[in-house]
Amino acid sequence: MKLEDHVIAPYIRIADYAIRPPFLIGERNLLDYIIFYVQEGQFEIQVNGQMHTLKEGDLCLLQPGDVHTIRGLTNTINPYVHLDLFYNPQRENSFVTLAGQVDMTSYEAYMQPRLHHCEDVRLPFKLETSHSGKMRDLVLKMIECWQLQTYMGIVEANQLAHEWLTTLFKHYMKPKPGVLSPQPFLNWITSYFAFHFSEPISIGDMARRANLSPSRFTVLFKQHFNMTPYQYLLKLRIEHSQELLREGLTIQKVSEYCGFTDVHHFSKSFKSATGVNPGYYKRNPDCLAGEASP
Repeated sequence: MKLEDHVIAPYIRIADYAIRPPFLIGERNLLDYIIFYVQEGQFEIQVNGQMHTLKEGDLCLLQPGDVHTIRGLTNTINPYVHLDLFYNPQRENSFVTLAGQVDMTSYEAYMQPRLHHCEDVRLPFKLETSHSGKMRDLVLKMIECWQLQTYMGIVEANQLAHEWLTTLFKHYMKPKPGVLSPQPFLNWITSYFAFHFSEPISIGDMARRANLSPSRFTVLFKQHFNMTPYQYLLKLRIEHSQELLREGLTIQKVSEYCGFTDVHHFSKSFKSATGVNPGYYKRNPDCLAGEASP
C-alpha cells in the first residue's frame, strides 16, 4: 500500500471518556481506527495474539483488522476516539464493532486501509514519540470538540484529528532515499521569478537574497530543482510565453513581458525548448498538446 494512493480525510465516528471498574471487552475485529489513551488505571490489550500492558500516560493506536480484547485490570479512565483516517464514501454506514464480531467479510466495503500495510510508515502499537504530550492534548481537545455535536465542533474535531495524524507521520514515516528535504531558503524562488519575469535576473542577486555565495547558491539550487537557475528561469519564461501566445498577445509583447532581450532571442529560445517557433505556436496552439511542458 502506498500512502499517496489514499485520500487522508479523518472522520470521527465517536469520541468519549470511558470510566469503568475492572471489565473485559471480548474478542472483536475493527473496521476503523481507535486512538486509545490511558488517563487512569491499567489495561491488558491483546492484539492479534500479542499481549500489551498499558499504564497511565500510555497512548496507542488500534488499526482496522486488529483482532483484539481489552481488559481493564483496575478502575480506569480512558479517553478514546473511533475514526476513519482515509476517505470512504460509505463512511457514515460504517460502525463500531462489538465483542464477538470477528469475521467482518460482509463489511469489507467499510474496512479502512491499514497503516501497517503502508510501505512508508512503521507504527508500533504503543506510540512513544517526542511529541507524546502534544498528541495526548490533541486527543483530549478532539473529544471536547466532537462532543459539542455542532457543525463547527465536528469540523474542528476532524481538523484536530488531521493534525494528530500529521504529528504521527512526522515521527514514524520512513524518509524516502534520494528525496531531498525542502530547502526553506529556496521557497521564495518561484514567486521571485514570477514577479521579475520581465527584468534581468542574475545569480548574484538571488545568491545575495539567500545569503550565499553565487557558487554555493548554484550548487544548492541544482540539488533542489535538478537544474541550474538559468535553466529553471528559462523553463518558467517559456511556459508563461505559451500562455500569453494562446491569449493572443503579439510576439513582440510576449518577448518583452517574459524578459527576453529581443524577439530574435525569444524566438530562438522558444524553438529550442518546444521544437516550433512562436509564430507557428500562436497560429496552432494545440500543436504541443500531449507533450511534456518544456
